[in-house]
Amino acid sequence: MRGVPRAEVSVSRPSPADRFNIDREGPAKRAWKLKALEQRFQKLNEYCDETVAEIRASLERTPSR
Repeated sequence: MRGVPRAEVSVSRPSPADRFNIDREGPAKRAWKLKALEQRFQKLNEYCDETVAEIRASLERTPSR
């Protein structure tokens, strides 16, 4: 930012504290987001477990050469 005084540059950009402040959403919203993520991961785990079980079952049915 050449030619722009430092005071103007600092006003136009958010400070690092503002950019990385995780508390700006509030604990209730963060808790809701974490619960939603937990549910998504639980569904993904269930899907993976079912898929592995199906693969194992198909390998057991396949006659070996």
